[in-house]
Amino acid sequence: MPSQRNTQSLEKAKARLKDGKAFYFTDFTGLPVAKLEKLRRELKKNQGEYLVAKNTLGSLALKDFGLTEEKAGKFFIGATGIAIAYDDPVALAKILKDTENLKIKGGFIEGEYFDAAAVVRLSQIPSKKVLLGGVVGSLNIIGNFVYTLEGILRSLVYTIEAMKTKEVK
Repeated sequence: MPSQRNTQSLEKAKARLKDGKAFYFTDFTGLPVAKLEKLRRELKKNQGEYLVAKNTLGSLALKDFGLTEEKAGKFFIGATGIAIAYDDPVALAKILKDTENLKIKGGFIEGEYFDAAAVVRLSQIPSKKVLLGGVVGSLNIIGNFVYTLEGILRSLVYTIEAMKTKEVK
């Protein structure tokens, strides 16, 4: 029978995980405390969080999210930290990849399992902000193109009007 402390820890972990869009599993062995705190601050700035839990509790907490024991077993070996992405999974993957002495074990994004190599590839995708900026820039280009076409049509109409008034005289 689990202790009350473990039961409370499990419930806290589930509460933190329930709003996550993506979970990244890392091995933080060799990561100094100062760097771990810096990582936590960086993740928080990007709508993320870093959770360190006992392997058994982490495995139990993630069962509710579709991560089965066979898949969870791959993650929960040794020191395991879970990075939770509440907004942009790509931004957090970039932060984790760039953190020295942090080994990515894999990820679980919107119901799909990703191995460590796939998470690294994901981190190479431009972030959500960059992609949205590209869309806005494209819309601006389209607006300028429409404005240019409108100017050409206006010139054509003025030319036709001028020719029409010239013929009348």
